[in-house]
Amino acid sequence: MKTFRRNRNVTLDTSVLIAWVITKDENSIVKKVVTKNITDDRLMLTDVIYEECLKYADKRKSKTSKDEISEKLTILSPNVVKISPIPPDEELLKKYKIGDTNDLKILYSVEMTDSVILVTYDDDFSDIEGVRAKIWSPVEYLYENEIEEGLLRRFSRKRK
Repeated sequence: MKTFRRNRNVTLDTSVLIAWVITKDENSIVKKVVTKNITDDRLMLTDVIYEECLKYADKRKSKTSKDEISEKLTILSPNVVKISPIPPDEELLKKYKIGDTNDLKILYSVEMTDSVILVTYDDDFSDIEGVRAKIWSPVEYLYENEIEEGLLRRFSRKRK
């Protein structure tokens, strides 16, 4: 298997980042995805995604506090890219064709950081218009070399 540093701008969706924060198993897919991201590429963590991650502590009544999330994200990416204030949803909906308006901030983050890949668990991103970046699952990102070499097939996403 060939591995090499690609130095691409890659955005990890909030779901991937939160999974990384709360997962204890160092051999998990999400831990490997984040390791690959910081080793091979550049993590594009925006202030908008950072704030969305912090909301996890409130929304889910999780055992993970805002301080814990903040600490881990700061270790992962000490330089958060400031892109706020973001345009209103109505303006973003003209640019991005997506069913879930909650995802507009993520798409805006991808565009503003010139990310070439968005890594997400969210199937809402599978049927989208207006984004140049490739949208991959964590497994697709992790095994992209094997997929490119024809050793694995690209995983198809179900369209709604």
